[in-house]
Amino acid sequence: MSSKLFYRFRSINRLLNDKELENSEIYFAAHENLNDPMEGFYDFTFNGDEIIWKNFFKHYLMCLERVNNLYLIVGELQEHTIAMDDIPIYNSFNDFPTPIYKELFEKIAKDFFDICGEFIKKIATRTTSIRKDELSTYFNSVHFIALQIIQKHYEKYNFIKRDKKLFTIDTKPLKQTIKLIDTIEKLIKEENEALEKLNLFIVMQREIHNELKLVSAINDKLYEKSPNRYFIVENFVDNYLKCIEKLTFPSSYIACFSAQEATNNSSVWGHYGNSHQGVCLIFDANENETLSFLNAKVGYGSKGAILGKRDLKFEEVIYTNNFVEIDFFKSLGSLTIPILEEWYSDDEGNFSKIKIDNDDVWRKKYWDTFEKNNLTKTKDWQYEHEFRLILHGSLDNEIDEKYRKLRYDFKNLKGIIFGIKTSVQEKEKIIKIIRQKCLMTSRNDFEFYQAYYCHQNKNIQYQKLSFIKFAGEKDAQ
Repeated sequence: MSSKLFYRFRSINRLLNDKELENSEIYFAAHENLNDPMEGFYDFTFNGDEIIWKNFFKHYLMCLERVNNLYLIVGELQEHTIAMDDIPIYNSFNDFPTPIYKELFEKIAKDFFDICGEFIKKIATRTTSIRKDELSTYFNSVHFIALQIIQKHYEKYNFIKRDKKLFTIDTKPLKQTIKLIDTIEKLIKEENEALEKLNLFIVMQREIHNELKLVSAINDKLYEKSPNRYFIVENFVDNYLKCIEKLTFPSSYIACFSAQEATNNSSVWGHYGNSHQGVCLIFDANENETLSFLNAKVGYGSKGAILGKRDLKFEEVIYTNNFVEIDFFKSLGSLTIPILEEWYSDDEGNFSKIKIDNDDVWRKKYWDTFEKNNLTKTKDWQYEHEFRLILHGSLDNEIDEKYRKLRYDFKNLKGIIFGIKTSVQEKEKIIKIIRQKCLMTSRNDFEFYQAYYCHQNKNIQYQKLSFIKFAGEKDAQ
C-alpha cells in the first residue's frame, strides 16, 4: 500500500527565520490565530430542566461575585487589567476561603433567586432549545440585578461604603424579558415562520445593544477611566458566555495541509504561500495516513512534562454552511465528577433529568462531535482542499505554546515546491539546509520543484528540478 502526499504552504519567514525547516518543526496554531473567524465556533444550544438552569445561573452569579471581589482588591491598578481569564469557571459552589465568605454568597444567591426565580422557571419550561444570542439577551436582563444584589451585601458586610440613597432594584427589564419568553413560546406553538422572524429580532436587538454600549463607552470614556469596572458592568456577560465554552471540550490546535489540487490554485499560493514568494512542503505520510512527531507531550513525571513519540492522523476538512448543534448541558466534559454532581443536582439531592451518563456511548458521541467541529469550515473555503492534523489537550485543557512546536522525522518530508516568486537567494538558503539534512541522514531521494503558470491548463503547475541532487556526503564531494 503506497502512502499519501500532503502539502503545506509556508512563508519564507516561517520557514527560515523561525527555523521551521532547520528544526523540522510544525507549529500547531490555536483557532483564534487562524484566518477564518468561524474557526473554533461551537453552535451551542441550551436545553434543560429547572435544576440545571438554576445551577447555571448560580454558576454565573458565583463567577460575577468573584470578579467583583477581585475588583475590591485591584481596583483600577494598571498592573492588573481584569479580563476573561479572571473568571473562575472551574470553581465549585463550595469552594470558598472562609465560612463567612460562603455565608455571604449564599445570601447573595438567595436574594437573586427570590427575584429571578419565575424568570428561570420560564426558561426551563421552553419547549425548544435556546441559542447563544437569545441567552445573551436574557443574561443582560438580570446582570444589573445581580450587580445590585452583590453591592447591597457588600455594604452589609462593610466591604464597601454604604450608599446613602434608598436601595431599590429595578425589575422592569426582567418582567419585560419574561413577557418575551412567553411570546416566543406562544409563537413556537403557532407558526415556525413567526418564530424565525422573532429570532432575527433577538439578534438585531443584541447588535443594537452592542452598538449602544460602544457609543456609551466612547462618550463616557468609562473603558478608559475605569477599564476594570467597565469589564464588570458592560463586558462580563459576553466574556462569561465565551469563557464557559471551556467547560465542554478541550482546546485544540491545528496544523493545516492541503491535497495536491491546492497546488494548482493561485489564490492558495497567494494567501498561504506569501504571495507566491514562499514554498510548499510535500509530506509523505505513513501508511495509515499519520505523521509521527518525536517531541510531543505524552505524560507527566516527577520533573514535569514527559516528551515522546506521537502519531497524528491527517483528517479531511468538511465544507458545509451547517455547523453541528451541540447541547451545552450534555457536553460538560472538562469538569471533574464532583463539580458535575453540583451542576446536575439541587440542595435536596434531586438530580436533573439530563444528567450525563459518562459511559462509552456518551464518550463516543462527545469525541465524534469534538472532531467534527474541528473539521468543519464554510463552503467559501473549499478551494483550499484542506487536511488537518489536530493536537488537543488530552492531558491538559490547554497546551502551552512551547509544546505546540512539534518535530517530525525528516524522512517524511519528501520535497519542496518553490513559488513562482521565490527569490534565488531564498532558494539557495533552503537547498543548503536540505543538503545538510540529507548528508546527516544519508538520503538521496529528496526532490525540489519549481511552480510556474501553465498557459495550457490556465493554472499553477510545477516541474521537477532534476539538476539539484545530493546522494550523501561521499557523492556530494
